[in-house]
Amino acid sequence: MEMPEQTELEKFIHAQLQRLPERAAPEHLITHVMAALAAREKLPWWKQSFTHWPRHNQIFLFAVLTAIFGGVVYATRRSAEAVTLPHLVEHASSFAWFARMAESLADSVLLIARSIPLEWLGGIAVIFCVMYAACVATGVALYKVATGSSSSSAA
Repeated sequence: MEMPEQTELEKFIHAQLQRLPERAAPEHLITHVMAALAAREKLPWWKQSFTHWPRHNQIFLFAVLTAIFGGVVYATRRSAEAVTLPHLVEHASSFAWFARMAESLADSVLLIARSIPLEWLGGIAVIFCVMYAACVATGVALYKVATGSSSSSAA
């Protein structure tokens, strides 16, 4: 439900905007835009967006992707039909070396972590927190510089 004042305000603003003259774009803007468009047209077809590719290349890409998708679906269906429990156990046992290696690495990391004093871990955590806060503060400052905004301009 719109308030009557709101409708009148919208009509007033619309009328005021209609009275303003149209402004022409600056000449340097037009030259920059035209140069960018000319540079985009000179790109090879494979660097342009997909809709600008030659039609036969688009069709070829769709055919290749369709064939790949069909092959994956076919191979998945064929392999799913051939899977049995003894087959899975046989293949799983061939990857036992990987599990042993991961367990050894995890034990090594745990041993190293246990040998570090608790004070050192606390100090490292404090350093990381301070570095994170410094990165956030730098990001905020760079954002304010890039956008030209400042907290004193709110008034």
